[in-house]
Amino acid sequence: MIGRPEEDLDLGRAALLVAGEEYPGLDVEDHLRTLDRYAAEVRSLTHEGMTSVERAGVLGSYLFGELGFQGNSEDYYNPENSFFNRVLERQRGIPITLSLLFIEVARRVGVRCRGVGMPGHFLVGLEGEDVYFDPFNGAPALTPDDCRRLAGQLFGDRMSWNDGYLAPCTKYEFLFRILNNLKIVYERNDAPQKALGVSQRMALVNPEAKYLHRDIAVHHYQLQQYRAAIASLENYLRDAPDAPDAADAKAWIQTIRTTLNRLN
Repeated sequence: MIGRPEEDLDLGRAALLVAGEEYPGLDVEDHLRTLDRYAAEVRSLTHEGMTSVERAGVLGSYLFGELGFQGNSEDYYNPENSFFNRVLERQRGIPITLSLLFIEVARRVGVRCRGVGMPGHFLVGLEGEDVYFDPFNGAPALTPDDCRRLAGQLFGDRMSWNDGYLAPCTKYEFLFRILNNLKIVYERNDAPQKALGVSQRMALVNPEAKYLHRDIAVHHYQLQQYRAAIASLENYLRDAPDAPDAADAKAWIQTIRTTLNRLN
């Protein structure tokens, strides 16, 4: 991921800035104040003698019980589920954006949590405890065995469990995954211009993800931006010369050049 120290990244603010690309008039500070208000209410419901697990439980009950935030399983691939401002406004989201909500309010009340990018699902892990929360499903507290069973429900025999799936992710990995979810939505919805913009932001967050040059080339090609597609494929071959699909990328460059010659 990019070289700035992780502590410099305000994850909630970063997610709102990502949403600002789609919503230019978005008031970032107003949405951050909403998180502050939620935190103030949670503090009023807790007391000093509570453990971090108990505080997190109160937080989950407030957000996903009293306020009514919930997973949008009916319209999962709606891009609004990936924009943090719309999650706050609509009280609907996907696992990662609802986990972001949980983590950002938890941070404000002194409960230290991290995102957990389990395959196929996103959870919140409580630092220093083997306790996890599932915001998409109402934020119940889970043990590691509960998480393993959840993965089994999602994948069945298609995935072998690995305890490493519960490792906390960094803030930059968190932000990258938010962007990747949005990219997938735009690709599913045949929106190459928006997918291109998201892919370019992903490359800024994680320059080591060389495959993004290839994906960016695909989006340029879909937009008939053929020279830009060639440039992205050349960057891909330069940065990942031993990629398994390097030969395909070279052949594609030649195909695009043939198309350009025909158009000229």
